[in-house]
Amino acid sequence: MMSKSIESILRDEIFAELDIEYPEGHDTRLLDQGIDSVGFIKLIVLMESKFNISIPDEDLLFEKFSTAGLILNYLTVRTL
Repeated sequence: MMSKSIESILRDEIFAELDIEYPEGHDTRLLDQGIDSVGFIKLIVLMESKFNISIPDEDLLFEKFSTAGLILNYLTVRTL
């Protein structure tokens, strides 16, 4: 078990580094939070480094990571 929860790392480290406010609702679209294509790439790189995972090319679709809820679900499955 990780010492910090996936959500707290996502909120306090990844979103903070992206300079995007962590959304109140998990269904808020990141596009509405101001993420762009460069931010999306940075999001992927940060997730890979913070959680020590490799995200395969076929998963590199914005639709898979378009909300905090989708990101949390993805990371939960990948880090089990």
